[in-house]
Amino acid sequence: MPLDPFFVIMLLGTLKDCSNSAMERCGRSPHGIRLCQHITTPSSVASSLSIAKSNALHPTNRETVFCKTLVVGNTVAAYTATLAILQAGGQVCWAQTGKLNLTHDLSQLYPDSSFSWRWGRRVTAWERVIVMSRSQQTFWANWQPQAALTAAGKSASESLRDVESKASVSFRETQLRQAIAPYLQNQQLILIPQGIPIRVLYSESRGQRRVHQVVFQDAATQRFFQVHAKLILDATRNADLQQNLSKMTGAPVTPELILTREDLDLRSRIPHSRTLFEDAITVVLANGTGTSTKAHPLSIPLRSLVPENTEGFLCVTFPGCESSLRSIFRHPRSQWALGEAVGHIAVQAARVGGLGPLMSQPNWQWQLQQILVRQGIPIFAFDDVPLNDADFEAIQMGAIADVVRTSRRYSLSFRPETPVTRAVLASALSRLLGTEKDSVNAPQYLSEDVSTNHWAKTAIQRVIAFGWMTEKEPGRFAPSTVVTKCQLWQILCPLYPSNGATPPFSEDDTPVRRRHLSRSLYPIMRSRFEG
Repeated sequence: MPLDPFFVIMLLGTLKDCSNSAMERCGRSPHGIRLCQHITTPSSVASSLSIAKSNALHPTNRETVFCKTLVVGNTVAAYTATLAILQAGGQVCWAQTGKLNLTHDLSQLYPDSSFSWRWGRRVTAWERVIVMSRSQQTFWANWQPQAALTAAGKSASESLRDVESKASVSFRETQLRQAIAPYLQNQQLILIPQGIPIRVLYSESRGQRRVHQVVFQDAATQRFFQVHAKLILDATRNADLQQNLSKMTGAPVTPELILTREDLDLRSRIPHSRTLFEDAITVVLANGTGTSTKAHPLSIPLRSLVPENTEGFLCVTFPGCESSLRSIFRHPRSQWALGEAVGHIAVQAARVGGLGPLMSQPNWQWQLQQILVRQGIPIFAFDDVPLNDADFEAIQMGAIADVVRTSRRYSLSFRPETPVTRAVLASALSRLLGTEKDSVNAPQYLSEDVSTNHWAKTAIQRVIAFGWMTEKEPGRFAPSTVVTKCQLWQILCPLYPSNGATPPFSEDDTPVRRRHLSRSLYPIMRSRFEG
């Protein structure tokens, strides 16, 4: 059977290493080729995440394994990145770097994970999980020991606490195994247990490096082998691959963006809730950062995970950040969020030929964020829009596009049922359709009921000047008047991307709510960013 052109190119590519002797010692020359689909179908799952030999790949000495995406690490981020890739239909090789203890790590999240995004308010039941993604909520709904406890029974020689503890651990380990077992069986996942990374190999041209391989040593057999991938995810506990790549290049390999306390607005006692990077991919919770013990959400940009001038490599465990912020990302909840988001990004990168091509597409941030949101991954932090809200996607994407967000600096509430006034509608339309150039050229509209210091003055002037809205009556805009659904549709219908558009709500004289505004503006946003 002829080799895929990708494999041939990789075999012919020039890889950089410290020396020829190091190359020979680490088995960089491919003495064998192992493809993902050549893995033996497993017949059963072992009693731990380090799958038994019949269910895992143990490369021979100096063998090269080829795959689309390689995840390296034994962290929560490694597990969730792998699972996200598999659930999104991608192929992945997961090289575990040591014994897994995910049950212990994940147990730190439950049940003592209460937090509230509402300053000065008590924690409510739904607030305990609102930051989590849809997959996390599904996982925690099953993260209970009852079934295992019933099966275990009570032993006369053991206390109830011991039985509960053992049953809980056994049940949770089973849950973790079962999540990946189907992908081992259909050969979508290739699992390499106990592979210790030795060095990262790359090529370089005109100041741009391309990471190709990771050389491993099997902890059990001491054999050397390498894994060749289009995209390598560093999910090790201390970003070991990134450190190794820095040693190989002779200079620090730093992400495109280094997060600081100033970037995340952690200097004030109450952090700024509306900090959002244009390439944000997920939300994590910060707690105990020195300014406050109150947990608060942080937006994480993709650029903080992408090394400068580097293709084929993503940092997962730690975004680029000040040392004082690293404790935020060590928490299993942050690890889960980072791993899951990067896993979905890896699948999209594989489909277009790499991370570089993905990030060079027009409006790539919007399109990538839309994919993540549709997977139930919140990117903009709201404490009153749960993941199962029918308008979750529209509200998230409207906030990401800065069309409809929160009205107060420190508020995390969207207030989806609040009626929409004409001033709020003017502001949203101005953000969606207007530009700074338009505002400069627009005639200055004067209204008896819009003062010179009115918060929406500029937006009102813009929508009147360009015909997006009209006066309520001569000389009066009526900024505080609530908009009805009929009135909203009359204004938005000409702006919709195609003829024959139907309103996303019933046309009547009831007030428009903020959820209706986001829902009705979303098709216009999509035509702007996806057209």
